Amino acid sequence: MKSSLRLIRIAGIDIGVHYTWIFIFLLLSWALAQGFFPQLYPDWDTRTYWITGVAAALLLFGSVLLHELAHSLVAKARGMKVHSITLFLFGGVSNLEEEPERPIIEFAVSIVGPLTSLAVAGICWGLLQLVENRQTPLAGILTYLALVNTILAAFNLLPGYPLDGGRVLRSILWQRTGSLVRATNIAATVGKIMGWALIALGLLQAFAGNWGGLWLAFIGWFLSTSAEASRRQTSLREQLSGVFVRDVMVPNPATISPDTTVSTLVSNVFRRQLSRAVPICQNDRIVGIATVSDVKELPREKWDDTPVSEIMTRDPLYQVRPEDDLNAAMQLIAKHDVNQVLVKDDTGCAGLVTRADILNYLQLSQDLGLKQKRG
Repeated sequence: MKSSLRLIRIAGIDIGVHYTWIFIFLLLSWALAQGFFPQLYPDWDTRTYWITGVAAALLLFGSVLLHELAHSLVAKARGMKVHSITLFLFGGVSNLEEEPERPIIEFAVSIVGPLTSLAVAGICWGLLQLVENRQTPLAGILTYLALVNTILAAFNLLPGYPLDGGRVLRSILWQRTGSLVRATNIAATVGKIMGWALIALGLLQAFAGNWGGLWLAFIGWFLSTSAEASRRQTSLREQLSGVFVRDVMVPNPATISPDTTVSTLVSNVFRRQLSRAVPICQNDRIVGIATVSDVKELPREKWDDTPVSEIMTRDPLYQVRPEDDLNAAMQLIAKHDVNQVLVKDDTGCAGLVTRADILNYLQLSQDLGLKQKRG
C-alpha cells in the first residue's frame, strides 16, 4: 500500500502504517475517552479516561496486527511470498505477492485470522476473570479488547469477498467448481451485495439521526468497491495466464550508451521510434534504463550537456524472462508502479514489455475474441 511508513520487521515481514491509521487512531482514542469508558465507568476522572482510551486504541491495533500476522505466517508456511503488513483506516491488510495455488491453502490462510481474533478475545476475557476490582482501567481495557476482538472476528467471517469469510467462501466454491475465476465472481457478487446492504443500513441510521451510520455506509462502500476490484484483478490474471512475455514484448529494442546526451535520446529514440523507454548498455551489459519520466525531471536547457547516465534509473532494474508468464511482468509493473520492465535472456536485453503493451494485448484479444494459450 502506498503512503505507508515502515515501523518494524517481524519474521521477515515489513510492518507499516498508512497515513489514514493516524486519523482513525485519534478518532478511536477520542471515542473511547469521551464515550465508551465514561458510560461504563462514570467515576473515573478525565485524565484516566484519556490514558485508558489511548492505551485501548493502541492495543486494538496490536490485536489487528496479530490478526494479519496470523494470515501472513500461515501463508509463508504454505510457500507464499508475503511482502508486508499495513495498518490503515479500516484495520489492516497482508500484502501477499501471489494468489494461493489451491483452495485448501486459501481456506487455511483466510480462516486463521478470525480464529486468532477469537483467541485474543478469549484470552482477554479469561484475564478479566482474574481481576478482582472490575472498576479499574485494566478491567476496562480487557473488557473492551474482549468485545472488540469478538466483533472483529464476527465481521470478518461474513461471507462477503474480500473479507476473510468471503475468501473462505471462495475457497469452498473454488474446490467445488474447479474454477478460481467463477468462484471469485460469485464471492465478489456476495461482497458487493453485502456492501450495498451496509450502505443502505448506514444511510437509514443517518437519516434517523444516528450519524454513526455514515461510518457504516463508508465501510459498505469500501467493501463493495474492494469486491469489484478483486473480481477484476482475478479476471485480468486469468486473461494473462498462459501468455508468454515474448508474445507481447517489443523485441530487440534500441539501446544507447551512458554518455549519450539527453537531447540525442529525445530526438533519436523517443521522437523517431515513438518509444518511452530505452535500455542503457555499457560493454554489452545493461547498466540502467532511461524513460520519458526521467527526462521530464531535467530542465530543457540542460538536455544538450547532460549524459543519460545522470538521469537514468539504475538498480534495481525490474526484469522478466521471455518464457515467463505475462502475469509476472504485470505484477512487477503494478507492485513497483513502473510503466515497463526489461526482458532479459542469456544474451542480454531481449526486449521491453510495457503497461501499454499489455493493455493493447488485452484490448485486441477482447476485440477478436481470442485467448492466447501456451504451446
